[in-house]
Amino acid sequence: MSHRPEHRGTGWIVVSAILLILAGGNILINGLFALHANVAIDNNVKATLLFSGNNLNTWGWIYTIVGAVIIIAGLGVFIRAPWAVATGLFAAFVGIVMAFFWLFTPYYADAVISIVLCGVVIHGLGRYGVEERASA
Repeated sequence: MSHRPEHRGTGWIVVSAILLILAGGNILINGLFALHANVAIDNNVKATLLFSGNNLNTWGWIYTIVGAVIIIAGLGVFIRAPWAVATGLFAAFVGIVMAFFWLFTPYYADAVISIVLCGVVIHGLGRYGVEERASA
């Protein structure tokens, strides 16, 4: 008789991993867009850039690297790698903090959705992210 180990919270882990991959993909696409933005877009946002008023390349690289790391963490969450769970928890926490800045703007609905989805990731990874090892 084959005994299959039972994994608690598998659904939460799968949802958390998928949300991290989607969020990382979105950030990565935004970064690639910023890296390949034309001069008109670059001039349009130049005055609003924080830390780098020269061009979008700085933010493009930051977003591209962060997006790739979050995608890799999302893939690592599927195997419950402790580093991936910690990275996913950190990314979701930062996502909630950043979404709070948007609550009092016309984009508040997007902020609320982002807060809820980050909360789902935090719950899933915090509760079920690392399996307890059975003592033999």
